[in-house]
Amino acid sequence: MVWHRGLIYCWALGAMPLGAGAQARQVGNGLVGTYYDGRNFERQVLTRRDPVINFDWHQQSPAAGLAAEEFSVRWTGWLVPPTTGRYVLHISVDDGIRLWLNGQELLNEWRGQSLSYYQLAVDLQAGEPYSLRIDYCQYSFSTRARLAWAPPPTPSAESSWRNLWGKVPNEPGPVVIPARYLFSQRPTPAAPPSPSPAAAVAPSSEPARPAAPPAPAPARLVAASKAALLPQSAALSKPRPRSYLRLAPMPAPKPVLPTAARRDSGRAAAVATRLAAGQAVTLPALYFEQGQAELLPAVQASLDTLAAALAHRPTLQLEVQGHTDNQGDPFINQQLSRRRAEAVCRYLAARGVAAERLRPVGYGGARPVADNRQPAERPRNRRVVLRPLP
Repeated sequence: MVWHRGLIYCWALGAMPLGAGAQARQVGNGLVGTYYDGRNFERQVLTRRDPVINFDWHQQSPAAGLAAEEFSVRWTGWLVPPTTGRYVLHISVDDGIRLWLNGQELLNEWRGQSLSYYQLAVDLQAGEPYSLRIDYCQYSFSTRARLAWAPPPTPSAESSWRNLWGKVPNEPGPVVIPARYLFSQRPTPAAPPSPSPAAAVAPSSEPARPAAPPAPAPARLVAASKAALLPQSAALSKPRPRSYLRLAPMPAPKPVLPTAARRDSGRAAAVATRLAAGQAVTLPALYFEQGQAELLPAVQASLDTLAAALAHRPTLQLEVQGHTDNQGDPFINQQLSRRRAEAVCRYLAARGVAAERLRPVGYGGARPVADNRQPAERPRNRRVVLRPLP
C-alpha cells in the first residue's frame, strides 16, 4: 500500500459501484468497540459492535456502567474499500485519538484537546481488507469521535458535476464511512472466477504452476496532514463539538416578519447595486469555522439576502471565491476553499439561482485580508467573496 497526499472528488458514496477485486456479496457489520473506565484503558466495562464511528454523547454516558467523562474506547476490525484509488480519511475528535491502518500508526494525538480535525490521504485497493484500529479517550465535558472519508471519483459523479458547473470540482465533501465497508472480522477473500469451458479443455504447452500467494501490501506513510486544530482552551470553555463532516439536508428558508422582510429587501437591493456596479462583495456573516465548509445559520441568512439580490439582476454572473487562513497544509487549504465556494453555489442554486450564473473558485490562503499571526484576526480570512463577471 502506497500513501500519497491529495484529495479526489466523490459525489455520492452510496451509488459507488464495486470495483475490480471487490468482496463479492460481502457486507460489513461495523467495528468491535471495547469500552473502558479511565482514560488509558484501566478497566474494561463492555464490548459491543458499533456500525459506524460517529459519536457525540453530549456529556452523557456512552454505555451502561461508564461515566460521561474519564473513559476510553478501542475500535478494531477491517476496512474494505469499494474501489481502487486515493481516499482521504477525515477524523474529528474531542479529546484524544490514535489510528492504525494495516499496523501502521498514522495518527497519534493522545491528549486532552478541544474539537480538532485531521486528514490523512491514502491509496487503497478495491476489496483488500485493511486492519483498522482506533483508540479514543475522553477527558471532560464535550465529546466527539467521528471517522469519515472522501473516496475516489465515480463516472456518474464526474458527469453530474460537469453538467452543473461545467467541470469536476477538485475536492469532495467527506461522508461517514458506512458500516458496509467496516468488518468486525476479517472478510474471506472473494472466490476467483470460474474458467470458461473452452479454457478448461484447451491444451497447454506448459505444466500448470501453482499460483503465488499475493504479497502483503506495505504500509508506508508519505503525507499525514493535520487539516485544522482549534486552539487549546480551558476546560470550562471547551466548545460544543460541531463537525463539518456532517452532510445535512438543505434547510428550507424560515418565514420572516414584515419588518424583517423589509430590512432584508433593503439589504438585497444594496448588494445588487454593488454587484451591478462591478464591486466585489463579502457578506458580513459569510465566514466559516476553522477547517470547515459547512454553512452556519448566520451564513444561510446572508445567502438568502444574496439570492434575493440576484433575482433582481437575472443577467448578473458571479465568480464565487473561497478563501482560508494560513493554518494547516496549503494544498488541503486550497481544496477546502474550493469546497466553501461550492457550498455557497449549491445553496444559491437551491434557492432558484441558475447554476450557470455561478463559478466556484478556491484560492486557499493566498489572498488574506487580515493578519494570520493574530488568532483573533484569522476568521476574517475564512471567507467567500462574490466578484461580478463581465
